Amino acid sequence: MIRGLYTSATGLLAAQTQSEVVGDNVVNLKTSGYKEQTASNISFPSMLIQRMGGNEASEVVEVGEMGRGVGVDRLAMSNVQGSLETTDINTDLALTSPGYFVVQTPGGERYTRNGHFQLDGDGMLRTADGYSLQGEAGPIGPLSSEFSVSADGTIMDQGQRVDQIRVVEIPVDALQREGQSLYIANQPVQAAVGAVRQGAVEASNVDLAGQMIQMMTVMKAYEANQKIIQTQDEMLGKAVNEVGKI
Repeated sequence: MIRGLYTSATGLLAAQTQSEVVGDNVVNLKTSGYKEQTASNISFPSMLIQRMGGNEASEVVEVGEMGRGVGVDRLAMSNVQGSLETTDINTDLALTSPGYFVVQTPGGERYTRNGHFQLDGDGMLRTADGYSLQGEAGPIGPLSSEFSVSADGTIMDQGQRVDQIRVVEIPVDALQREGQSLYIANQPVQAAVGAVRQGAVEASNVDLAGQMIQMMTVMKAYEANQKIIQTQDEMLGKAVNEVGKI
């Protein structure tokens, strides 16, 4: 019975983690370039239950297997491309192909599909957090407000070729999220030929209806485990207060 309490508790913890992931997805519904995440559960190894004493005192009778609960195995990211939203803002860029923009942060290179960039006071193209967008030759800039970006990522400004936006390809399972739309790669990245659209951004790929269904499923699982814990607690109370008197 005590084991049952622990098993139900693992179910509560797994449901809580899943609800946090769903909540994070919903919060980032309007975050450009955000990729939906899902939490997958894994069962703990089952335990073989045996009963001592069958027809003979020394006989061992196999009762069967008993589950030991569940846990969250890992977070998986959906790499489905979000819809493109036209903004007509010169510094907004969207990737219409697989791959990621490269930005330089104090902690090193990071990767993103959030194309909300802006020009700083020195004409350098940066993210909203101040991280510089990287080209083949390094940080991109200085640029005038009239720069243009071709479909292959080539940047032209005042009739001169400035640089080409650096795009890399990374397997989705090699990405680790940092913040809302930045990622770290846990393996070497490969250069990719990116297709860039200026004056647009990629929207979040979160499916709101799907997240609402997932949230209801998680809530039902949480409530079911709560009910089981309450039932087992009542049974323990009777075992202690009533059966113990006999």
